[in-house]
Amino acid sequence: MVNLAISLIIILSVFISSPVWADENSNFDEQLAHIDNIRSSQPKLFLVLINELNQQSNNLSSTQRYHLDYLNIYLLTYQGNLTEAISSSKNLINSNADALLKFRAKRVLINIFAANQNWSEGLSTLSRMLAELTLIKDKEAQLQGFLLAAIFYNQLEQYSLALSYAKQVESQSDQGRDQCIAKAEIIKASFQLKQLTPTDPIINHAISLCRINKEQLIISFINSFVAEMHLENHQQYKALQILNSSLQDTLNTKYPRIIAKYHALLAHAHWINKNAELTKQLALKALDNENNEGTAIVKVLSYQLLFKVAESQKDFELALLYHQKYAIADKLYYDEIQTKHLAFQLAEHKSIEQQNKINLLNEKNSLLTTEQALIRANVENTRLILMVLALTLAVLVFWGYRLLRAHKRIKELAEYDALTGAFNRGHFIDVANNALKYCQSAKQELSLIMFDLDHFKNVNDTYGHACGDWALKAAVDACKSMGRHNDIFTRLGGEEFCILLTSCDSQAALKRAEACRKAIAAIITTDSGFDFTITASFGVTDDKISGYDLEKLLADADSATYVSKHTGRNKVTLFQPEKQGKLPLV
Repeated sequence: MVNLAISLIIILSVFISSPVWADENSNFDEQLAHIDNIRSSQPKLFLVLINELNQQSNNLSSTQRYHLDYLNIYLLTYQGNLTEAISSSKNLINSNADALLKFRAKRVLINIFAANQNWSEGLSTLSRMLAELTLIKDKEAQLQGFLLAAIFYNQLEQYSLALSYAKQVESQSDQGRDQCIAKAEIIKASFQLKQLTPTDPIINHAISLCRINKEQLIISFINSFVAEMHLENHQQYKALQILNSSLQDTLNTKYPRIIAKYHALLAHAHWINKNAELTKQLALKALDNENNEGTAIVKVLSYQLLFKVAESQKDFELALLYHQKYAIADKLYYDEIQTKHLAFQLAEHKSIEQQNKINLLNEKNSLLTTEQALIRANVENTRLILMVLALTLAVLVFWGYRLLRAHKRIKELAEYDALTGAFNRGHFIDVANNALKYCQSAKQELSLIMFDLDHFKNVNDTYGHACGDWALKAAVDACKSMGRHNDIFTRLGGEEFCILLTSCDSQAALKRAEACRKAIAAIITTDSGFDFTITASFGVTDDKISGYDLEKLLADADSATYVSKHTGRNKVTLFQPEKQGKLPLV
């Protein structure tokens, strides 16, 4: 559910800072500053005050008018009027407003593009804004830009970039709200990168900061990530405790997306607890609050749970309806992810990102040099104590890290092929048999693709086994980029692989195999140090042809692969029971 919070970036970005106004004694200036300060922490009061001030707009100066325009942009985004918000933002940027207010309007514009999933324009505008940061001497404005970059990149699923920007803000900002948002973005990025545990100290620290600054909306999102981690660890009771204890505060935010996410997570937890009725009620509530395509993952989970409930209650007609909606939502979610990745790859801002990274590293090195100078100025006794503590901590961390790595390595050896990262044969058989049983009982379609790299022995003999290993990994990466998250990708042995596809008939599997074949043939091999061609021969079958028996599926797909080999290689063949036998390899 990592992408449910897409529009949160709009709300977060607009309260990153409050402008400093020349005439602080003015009543209107005080009202504007007050509204600016409480717009996210007290949304109900904000709506009342902004409407009152809009009625007095004729009495405002031009400077105050621009400030009010900015607050009205925030109001439009909060109400979901994004088209009008874009127009108002552009008007403010092109007006005679002060530079800092224009800068804030640009940040809002970037996040509206993110909410609309207009990633190309969002990245283009972001790259220009980051380039402008080098010309801005205001340190606080620079940090706001970095914070926006962290928020945006998290939405774009570029979590490593988001993490680096958020940590810069965390280490340099002394503003409570900035710290609250930065830590929330660190939590989100670390969660998606699988670098976070439910007991990580940053979670409680972030919640405390956000509570001090009355940012309940951010607290709700942080709690949702913690609940997700508990659910992933099959700790549904802990997830329920967190969600139920903060549900009323979340409902009070009146923010549909987080409310929808909470209901979906609660439904998931109750399904694990085998409470079908509560699961159904909460999943339907999640869908009632879910009215935006930007949170398609909530629809995916909700419809999936409703399908399971209807199936468990033997209401197969309703189960089919929910499964169809689940499939549509899953496809939309998959397309959304692909769109993000494509936009990031096409964006012309790589050089600017590199330069910003260099600037950030230089600034970090400068801070480290200053800290080292201060440490050297301390008395010897204090330094000795710190060294002893640091050494003790290092030893503990070292052994903890060694144990963690050993545990992780054992799990990987048991389940994954060490070279390609695909499932190994033993783990595949277990996973595949479970998938077959489920698909058979649910009367769900299933296909199997098998492929074999052509003339692979020639690659090893001609260029060496290191080059052959490179070719295997490159082929697997190319095929994985074409696939879905729940596909079962396996290295059967040597240069032979297979992909088990649930909810997929033979025609869709043929298209998928053809896409993989083209992706492998398009691999540029010069990165290996040699220039050669990689191709693969594919065989396809499905449950209608081969049934739900794993050995039969593998045998028939293997037979079809031999036909591809026999008829010229670098092609895809569908197994034909009456026409195909196992042909000799040529």
